[in-house]
Amino acid sequence: MAKKLHSFFGLILALWLVPVSLTGSVLLYKNVLLQWLYPQLQQPLVTDLATWGKVLDALPQTDYHFVRLANEERPWLELSRLDGTLEYWSASGDLLLSRGPYQDFIGWCYEFHLYLFSAELGEQMIGVLGLLALLLIGSGLWHSWPRHWRWKLWRLPMSASAIRWSRQWHFVMGFWTAPLLLLTSLTGTAMVYNLQVQQSLSWLFNDPVVKVPAVVVSSYPVTQSQWALWLPTAQQQLPDGVLRLVSFRKKAEQELSVRAQLREEWHPNGRTLIKVDPASSSVLSVQKATEMGLGKQLSQLIYPLHIAAVGGDPFKILLLLTGVIPLLLWVLGLVFYTERKALDRGKKRFQL
Repeated sequence: MAKKLHSFFGLILALWLVPVSLTGSVLLYKNVLLQWLYPQLQQPLVTDLATWGKVLDALPQTDYHFVRLANEERPWLELSRLDGTLEYWSASGDLLLSRGPYQDFIGWCYEFHLYLFSAELGEQMIGVLGLLALLLIGSGLWHSWPRHWRWKLWRLPMSASAIRWSRQWHFVMGFWTAPLLLLTSLTGTAMVYNLQVQQSLSWLFNDPVVKVPAVVVSSYPVTQSQWALWLPTAQQQLPDGVLRLVSFRKKAEQELSVRAQLREEWHPNGRTLIKVDPASSSVLSVQKATEMGLGKQLSQLIYPLHIAAVGGDPFKILLLLTGVIPLLLWVLGLVFYTERKALDRGKKRFQL
């Protein structure tokens, strides 16, 4: 049964699994590729938040959804407009680049990898396909689990028949890369079902209920801003942290939400939350990610593991190579499948 499941899902899922793995490998180096495609993005890193604040203050505040602040990998401000367009600004206030969703091959890779070119249904489809991919990997390990470890795990025939060498190469490659394939499939699927996974982990580890303090926010027009003051004020609350992302306000009575990354955090966008009163520029609350329940903290490790935000270049290279493995396994599996079918047809003709 496991063998039939593996063969069936392998042939069908390859239509999605191969391109989604290859596009994932591309996205691991998105920022490097962006600077290669658009040399104007090769800017020196400016860390002064007041300088970046002045750039933001000069922009129309109601046109944007959020802004990613500059860091070592992307030394620019990355603003997301309400229509999904991304803008890249320099510290001197120059618009370096404006990118639509399908403007370049990086955008095509992103839209396919995350949404299958369908923002409404694509993400849910990817969740289902991710679960099937886990079944594919599990069924492959189940029906091919070696009985003779020393012989089967290392033997790679070069001169045998196509049906023998394709099967053995497929097994050896799949077996040794299974941990990484499981990691990328598990984390990718868990990201689609992020809320359910987070709730399950919080229940499993009996996380305490987070009590959000009641605060009074003064009214401040959404068309006005004090970014040059807000950002340094938020940074002062976390001397050991770095501000990563800020959402633009939509209502006059809404606080400013700033996400920061502490040294102990893996998440590149940070999960520590600072809330600032826009009128008085005073800090309303600070919720550190390191003080959350264990289940919540574990759920925040899924995304950085999936995009190799931890582990440095060695881990990123491993995930890069992992993105190519499904293509190789599919080719080897296809060779074995076609050769076996041809052999079966030959046996039937001989019997007749």
